[in-house]
Amino acid sequence: MDVYRIKTIAAKEVRDHVTSSRFLALLFLLLTFCGVYLLRETGSYLEEFGKYASNTGYPLFYLPYSVNIFEGIRGALGGSSIFGSIIAIALGFDLITKEKESGSIKTILSVPVYRDEIINGKALGGIIVIAIATTILFTFALAILLLHSIVPGIPELGYLFVFWIFTVLFLSGIFIMSLMMSAFAKKSGMALIFSLLALLLLTGVISTVGDYTADVIAGPDPALEYENIDNADYETLHEISADYYEKKEAILQFSTYLAINVNYARLSRVFLRPQDSKVTDSDDEERNDRTLPPVGEVLAPMWGYILFLVAYPAVFFGIAYVKFMRMDMR
Repeated sequence: MDVYRIKTIAAKEVRDHVTSSRFLALLFLLLTFCGVYLLRETGSYLEEFGKYASNTGYPLFYLPYSVNIFEGIRGALGGSSIFGSIIAIALGFDLITKEKESGSIKTILSVPVYRDEIINGKALGGIIVIAIATTILFTFALAILLLHSIVPGIPELGYLFVFWIFTVLFLSGIFIMSLMMSAFAKKSGMALIFSLLALLLLTGVISTVGDYTADVIAGPDPALEYENIDNADYETLHEISADYYEKKEAILQFSTYLAINVNYARLSRVFLRPQDSKVTDSDDEERNDRTLPPVGEVLAPMWGYILFLVAYPAVFFGIAYVKFMRMDMR
């Protein structure tokens, strides 16, 4: 495997993507769609500050941070909308099938280049394109903020950078998943269908099945069978019930790890909604403290979500790699 050839293939993939009408159309739709969400969040931000300016008794801890506006990006890409995922799928679903359909894959392999270099270059090129598109989107969002005279502070810019990384990871996971489907499917149309079905599984079915599985495995609360007994030991029943709900919560937690959009949403929220971490019953001085905690401190309890967000593209690429290396090119 030659790193120079991988970089050459990746550079070609980047040029092909960014100069294609498909990418330009998708980027325009992405900016338009996210722009609507961002303007809505900007309106809410300005409205809260308007209330604060007109009411001296308005609590300081109710005021939003400028990073809250980027909830518009999170909502457009990985919230109730699947538009961001569709864009990632559009970049990868035919990367291999179109080569097989046109017969160009045999031509590529006839020159001194190895299969692993091809699959690595295509994956790297797609991730670079996703990073470019995400950077353009974030620059567009910052431009909206500046047009409304909203200037994020240095700590908030650090939060936004981490959110940018999570966004690239999330979209890269969907992109690599579609690349994997392209390696398995014989036609581009089937690769697109398989990718959409896999997306439905990763974002919707897993969460629903997880709730059902938790109810089936855990069963009903055993403490309910004894609560009406006259001589019941309520302290023991409380311990039994607490243990039951702890086990059930562990099953539900694992199902949220498996849902890639939930991982992205949970990680994004701790950086885009820092005020939610304020303790509601703390004193006014602590709640009115607008200082943002360090990034490392915020990330520490979220290691499980980070692990799975990184694992998705790694696992999908491993499967695509093995399949492409064993593919019959005749």
